[in-house]
Amino acid sequence: MCMALYTRSETNMSLSCVRRSRPFRTSSSSRRSLSLTMWSVKSTVRAGRFACRQISVEAGNVVFGRSGKQFHPMWLRERCVGPASVQQETLQAFRQPHEFPADLGIVSAQVSPLSDSGVAPRTLTVGFTDGHVSVFDADALNNEADDFAACGIQQSDIKCPDVFMWDKSTGSDVPRLSYLDVASGQPEVLLKLTTHLLRYGHVIVEGVPSRDGEVAAFARVVSEYPSVRPTNWGPVFNVRSFPDAALKDLSYTAEKLSPHVDNPYRNPNPGFQFLHVLENECASGESLAVDGFMAAEQLRLESPAFFKTLCQTDVRWENDGGDRSTALIHFAPMLEVDKSSGKLTQIRYSPKSGGYCPALSMEEADTFFQARRRFAELLHAESNMVRFQMVKGDLWIFNNLRLLHGRSEFNPHEGFRHLQGSYVDADAVTSAFFRAKYALKASSDSDSDA
Repeated sequence: MCMALYTRSETNMSLSCVRRSRPFRTSSSSRRSLSLTMWSVKSTVRAGRFACRQISVEAGNVVFGRSGKQFHPMWLRERCVGPASVQQETLQAFRQPHEFPADLGIVSAQVSPLSDSGVAPRTLTVGFTDGHVSVFDADALNNEADDFAACGIQQSDIKCPDVFMWDKSTGSDVPRLSYLDVASGQPEVLLKLTTHLLRYGHVIVEGVPSRDGEVAAFARVVSEYPSVRPTNWGPVFNVRSFPDAALKDLSYTAEKLSPHVDNPYRNPNPGFQFLHVLENECASGESLAVDGFMAAEQLRLESPAFFKTLCQTDVRWENDGGDRSTALIHFAPMLEVDKSSGKLTQIRYSPKSGGYCPALSMEEADTFFQARRRFAELLHAESNMVRFQMVKGDLWIFNNLRLLHGRSEFNPHEGFRHLQGSYVDADAVTSAFFRAKYALKASSDSDSDA
């Protein structure tokens, strides 16, 4: 977690930068009240290496982090946030990659001595071959190198909640919140809501008014975005036992719906779905949820080859627009992982939306179909499935890139059943999480300074 200050090099007039730790960037007025958080560090010195909490310099110009990674000159240089390098209000870079020397190197690197008080952070001063000098907080470099997803440049605290994967035994209690609490817009409640969504993948909000279009209005309250993610169904869609206007889908029947994600045929896929019960007079039609990440990790543990196949095979997802007036097509794998960490980032599974395999070789096709079959078995295993009955006023929010949803068959003769849904992109939820997190931190810092 880092903050950038800058100084002028004494040996030339190139602007340098100091990266120091801070929780986040916010408005100018709030920024003045923030206190820098520094860590004391121990120094270890070995022959030919000068170290600071395992940041080390060898041969005068080779820099290593505490994990043993060597820091590339360009990796260090793009973390310089002085006014010659970035716009100060946004920390957005001025220069393009091709504008730096292709052979950019490090002329010198030196770790500063510990201050007399023993609490000031160690700094790493780096002189580059183009004459630029940068001064970095050694801890900040280490933190980002060791946890790339938690420490950023333009906003330092970018850590999301850790994902908790669940099955029937560990996920049967779906997190629930009150509509009045969420609608208040208080940062504490929005942080709790978005933390649940990012950690567990879903939340049920109870007591939401049963008004037409309320689902979209509620989504805007949560995200603070001016609009929801529209589709050819419009800003909202209706789930009843008959078509939504002229648009047809298997969902718009009383048939059972096996676990699936919505709209894998769109690019990008909708990130989060809001599903609101306007009316439910049916005793049948139980809702179901499956943590796709859990099932995929079970597959990875059981058969790494099957997991790899579903990650590497782009299949074709299709929809006819609901009225056969168009074609919605997307080519993408059933499983996606972050290439840096290997962590799962998205599940695509919806036989009603295709997922058609290309004409592979017999051996490749055999592996793919076996892998898909086994993944489907895990997704439909009762041990992975959580079932619950939604009632009037419930609004189920879930991560459509992770959580599979469905329902059992219901009997429309029991009464009227009407659900209304809407989508937002994934960044609508993550940005709401950070907005609430930063607001609470700013308030806490302001109180402590008072």
